[in-house]
Amino acid sequence: MIAWVYTVCEGKNAMNRNQISNGQIGWSQVTPDRRTVVLDIETVALDPSQEKGALDAITGRVVCVGLLVEDGDTASEIMLAGEDEHVLVSGFWNTVRPGDVIVGHNVLDFDIQFLRQRSWILGIQPSRSIDTRKYYTADVVDTLQLWTNWTGNKKGITLDALGSALGCGRKSGEGAKVAEWWAVRDIDSIKRYCGDDVRLTYGVYCRLTYHEPKKLALNEGQLFAASEVETTAASVVEVSLT
Repeated sequence: MIAWVYTVCEGKNAMNRNQISNGQIGWSQVTPDRRTVVLDIETVALDPSQEKGALDAITGRVVCVGLLVEDGDTASEIMLAGEDEHVLVSGFWNTVRPGDVIVGHNVLDFDIQFLRQRSWILGIQPSRSIDTRKYYTADVVDTLQLWTNWTGNKKGITLDALGSALGCGRKSGEGAKVAEWWAVRDIDSIKRYCGDDVRLTYGVYCRLTYHEPKKLALNEGQLFAASEVETTAASVVEVSLT
């Protein structure tokens, strides 16, 4: 069933989670009922003339939802992208389960909030609640807040800088390119960029929580495209369910 298997942040950067207790900050026991779901979304402005329209759910929309789901044994990738935003947002809610832990970089202040607000606008009822309380949430691990000890909005650190510092690689491009790709409906490039960010975030999360990255297992029917990344990470395959 599994045709290709790859790893994220391998070699000397991989850490054995058995070396630490389950109480490690930001880390929780991963099981089929409590999966780790790494999330990254790409958005564009509804009005291309609005420079920052993509940053607000009132003036922007979702064009891609990238997910990496780890169940304790393997990690699989799901990329949802296309014209029908209702399908993309619904696809996110249909994928996450009540016990899943959502992981992302600045995911509390942007990705989850944007998806929730666009769900209201589109009339989509979420499949579960997600606790986004600062400090207290057990539903979300935000790598920005984990690194800065909840001062991320003041100090801040980009995913690119954090990935580079931790030896997990760097971003493959700039978010500003998403609008250019969307303008010509280059969906493949958007998915590729989003997938790179998802894998980088997963690597960062594993480093920060002393969690051993799982092998990325892809079903043959999910194959999208293969690309080479930096020497700090392995070759990857991107997948699409659209």
